[in-house]
Amino acid sequence: MLTPILRTVRNFLIIVVVALAVWLFPGEISTAQDYGIPTVGVTWENQYGQIPDWSQLTFRTLPPILSDGAFEAPSEMNDALNYDLSRVWQSGQTADTYLKLGDFQTSLYLQLFNLYSVAQLTQLDLEQVALGALEMVAWQSLDDLVTAIPGLGNFELGAVPPIQELISSGWPGTPGFNPQANDTIAELLGEYPALGQLNLGDLGDQLNSFAITDIPGLDTVPLQNFTDWGNSTLGGVPGLADVPFDQMPNPIGSVGLLGQVDVAYGPAEQSRQNTISGSYQAGFSVACETDCAHVELTASPALHGKQWISGKYQEVRGGEGILGQVNGGKEPTGRHPFGKVAKVVVWDVDESTGTVSTALFFRICKRGIPDLGCTPYFIGPVPFLSYSETTMMLVGLLDGQGGSSSSASLPTEVLDQARQLGIPTEALPGFISDGFGLCGDGPGGVDYSALAAAFSSIEGHYDSVGAYVCDGDGNCGRGLGRYQYMSYRSDVRSTIRQQSGGAAFLAKVDSGSAISSAEIDRFFPATSQDGIFKQDQNRTIAQAQQEGFSGGRLIERVGQIHFGGPGAKIDGGSSDVHGRLTLKSYGEKLLQSYETALASGGKRCAKQTGGDLNQRIFQSMGEMGRFDSSSGPDGGNLACAWAVNRVLANAGIQPVGANTNYVPSVEADLQAGRGTQISQSQAAPGDIVIASTAGHIGICMNQGCTQVRSNSSSRARFTWDSDINFAGVYGAGQSRIYRLKN
Repeated sequence: MLTPILRTVRNFLIIVVVALAVWLFPGEISTAQDYGIPTVGVTWENQYGQIPDWSQLTFRTLPPILSDGAFEAPSEMNDALNYDLSRVWQSGQTADTYLKLGDFQTSLYLQLFNLYSVAQLTQLDLEQVALGALEMVAWQSLDDLVTAIPGLGNFELGAVPPIQELISSGWPGTPGFNPQANDTIAELLGEYPALGQLNLGDLGDQLNSFAITDIPGLDTVPLQNFTDWGNSTLGGVPGLADVPFDQMPNPIGSVGLLGQVDVAYGPAEQSRQNTISGSYQAGFSVACETDCAHVELTASPALHGKQWISGKYQEVRGGEGILGQVNGGKEPTGRHPFGKVAKVVVWDVDESTGTVSTALFFRICKRGIPDLGCTPYFIGPVPFLSYSETTMMLVGLLDGQGGSSSSASLPTEVLDQARQLGIPTEALPGFISDGFGLCGDGPGGVDYSALAAAFSSIEGHYDSVGAYVCDGDGNCGRGLGRYQYMSYRSDVRSTIRQQSGGAAFLAKVDSGSAISSAEIDRFFPATSQDGIFKQDQNRTIAQAQQEGFSGGRLIERVGQIHFGGPGAKIDGGSSDVHGRLTLKSYGEKLLQSYETALASGGKRCAKQTGGDLNQRIFQSMGEMGRFDSSSGPDGGNLACAWAVNRVLANAGIQPVGANTNYVPSVEADLQAGRGTQISQSQAAPGDIVIASTAGHIGICMNQGCTQVRSNSSSRARFTWDSDINFAGVYGAGQSRIYRLKN
């Protein structure tokens, strides 16, 4: 059922998207013109070619767009969303001026940047950057800022000049209101809650008289902490337009097949069926009937005779969700060798000179609540690389996804950066639960459910509220919930602020006011607590293992790190403010409670220890996640068999293969009795998949084995989710599937 806001938005869109989304005057791209796009030489399967040098390319340095265009959303719809969907661009503009952060929420994940990291990458001095240069500041209320920036409420008013000016000018002459410079922001919000609705944008041009650094912590929190961050243009984040694409939270890379431009054909060509162009919605083998300008490719056997049709003449179905109706639901045909960031389109094809130009096209996205999806890729053309006959062009993987296999889960780089910023995985767009919850074992065989029960016996219940305390760094707050996570933690705040009224609740916690159990249930529910717990314990267990602990001592050390932080002294005598337990005694108590939980059968679910090897293998994959394989053969480059055997070892299964790092040896062992070959229709999660050439190996992720996880050579991680044939990278034949017997 559609919510009222979605129904309103849908009705508006049905009326206006076709009429108001206009792609005007498609531009001509001269293949003779040098648009200054830096390139670097690469070799793929003994073929050499030039690809974009993403370390030298930024949104600001991409060539200007060649056509005017617009999408004008009705003001009523923008008001209902509190988000401006409208977009206008003119020929000559660079991408940073018309694209928004929200357009890349599930591709580049720009929201994971903070201003400090952007400044480091671009050598920007934030003390010299006006506060008004951060576009999103203009729509942040005081409540929004206190929610977004942990500890801001604890600062005295005089230490935050922009907020002092906002309050002074926002409530001038109010009877009984006389804020002092030494009043904390939290105290003022507690006494005068209406202050929280004051908006920094009310300062107008005065924002430019302050620096970014005049609001403590503004530069260190991720952009996604701020209200409606996605509505900011790229140029509205100081320095962001100058960050190279290979330095993004989810960096652009180049991988896949290089195809040689054999022949360039003009628009007089008709009826072309052997294509590799299309869209995510229509597939990437869309036939062309008329005006079939294209390049015909050769070199690689997989590409010989394939046709990449020009998107200047052929449009295909595109877009997703409600916004998929924009531009009539159409976009130029093309490919995605660099992922969902942009679409690469063959544009002008000159048969007489044997030359071809390509262009980039972008889209508008609105994720979150409500999730409106994305428009087709219709914002363009932005001139890209040009080619001539006999030169090589990057086609990408022949993976059915346009050239850049996208994993079903979040990219490894995104997960790593989110962990560094304290953002819970569940709070990231595109997160898909692994389905394990607190079930099963974590690293080192630690049972999550029993460990959670052990912590609960010491800390409290899901609705528990701790005392108001301050740490040595000046962070003040309360322990919340079953695991007594402090309210000033970034991941806790990020989770709470997603709840309706979460900002006001955090301000109340920061002020030291009493908190009820009912408020914990409302703003920090059990599912959120457990999600943070599992992510937290993965890191804690890994640290304890690196320190050399195992067995019961591992549990003790996990308790010490939980109690005292990552720098806690091993078996130390330090205690908390209550003086009840020391680091050492906390760890001992946790171990005792953990063993009691195991002995009493208190696990939420038990790990399979016999019979169903597939379930054990699949569960092991969930526990290990997208692990690093750089310690494997050739620094992770040749670690596919090594990685699969690591998953088996974690499941308590003996390695497969006389040479466990060599795929043919693994397959020989499977054929000699360790496994049984099965058909794809019989395949289930946990089955072993070997490429037709025996050049690669992975593990089935789902029933029917349409998704396989394996080692990524380029990333040295067990992170590549592909189809059963590994996107044709290791041969065009059908992969073989084996079910492990012992």
